[in-house]
Amino acid sequence: MLTVLAAGLCHDIGHYPFAHSLEALHRQGQDTPRHEDLASVLIHRGLSQVLEQDWGVKPERVVRLIQVKHAHQPTQVDQILAGIISGAIDADKMDYLQRDSSHMGVPYGQSFDDGRLISSLTLNNAENALAISAKGKVSAEMFIFSRYMMFSEAYWHHAVRAASAMVEAALADHVKRHKPDPGQMTESLLSLSDDQLLQHVLDQSPSDSVAFRLLTGLTGNRRILYKRLVTFSRIYNETEKQDAYARIYGADSQELHEITQRISHALSSLSGRTVLDGELLIDTPPRDKDQPETIDVIFGDVRGENSYPLHKLSRIVAGVHSDFVKVVKKIRIFAAPELAEQCRRQQHAAEEAVLEAVLA
Repeated sequence: MLTVLAAGLCHDIGHYPFAHSLEALHRQGQDTPRHEDLASVLIHRGLSQVLEQDWGVKPERVVRLIQVKHAHQPTQVDQILAGIISGAIDADKMDYLQRDSSHMGVPYGQSFDDGRLISSLTLNNAENALAISAKGKVSAEMFIFSRYMMFSEAYWHHAVRAASAMVEAALADHVKRHKPDPGQMTESLLSLSDDQLLQHVLDQSPSDSVAFRLLTGLTGNRRILYKRLVTFSRIYNETEKQDAYARIYGADSQELHEITQRISHALSSLSGRTVLDGELLIDTPPRDKDQPETIDVIFGDVRGENSYPLHKLSRIVAGVHSDFVKVVKKIRIFAAPELAEQCRRQQHAAEEAVLEAVLA
């Protein structure tokens, strides 16, 4: 148990500033580190002796539990232990949902019974993953709904996504211009706080650069966020909007750049001024959450099947899974405030111009 406890304590130790935004740069061909890999580096660099001598656990095993999703043929026991840290229902989510909810002043992440949920944990029939007993079904539904609400109303709120898109674009511009050595980049990331990293990038960016324009609105106690211009969702009935969503969602970095350029050109004609690089940002939600994780529900002494995936037993969970993909995973096109204001005066024409540019 000390091994999985150590893995739980250390699994986010490599979580550098804006890690999720920087990790997203892989889509643009940038060599940015995964925070799980940095956890391995930091454990071997500074914690190995403590883990071995004071805790009596093997650092290599701790690392394996952290990286089990990327491991080749993990053992049955390691799969189970890793599920405590990362799974459909795990200690990490129980922690961050309640903690984030408290710090953000919203109730959504505290609407589940963690005690009953923990007491219902068991193993699935294959004995290679966590499951829940029947008594935990309602608690599991509450947990999954709490996570859904936190993503909908907090983590992926349009203001949060605007700031994230701005940071991602600024960091991409910085990396493209300076092409930092991966080792030096890692050392910088691990030594700077969020604010320090933004200021560091701003200080190294020319005044006419994308990074400078974006970070000027996010540093020095300023909060000048980009505004929503158009939103696409899989729930919309219009075929053209569904096609636009699919086109953007499936685009690689080059295709996304071309779509952005076409939209910029269309809005330049509409607004009567040139849309500068970086004034228009397409925010695409992570592609790794299209298949929400589920967990088996195990019934006791029953006749016939005694195990069912939770989403097949619960219309609530099935609905949450569907809504998460179709409703919460919005694609938003953000524009610099001045450009957004100009387009709002011709909102219908702007939306039509964007739609035509995406589908061209």
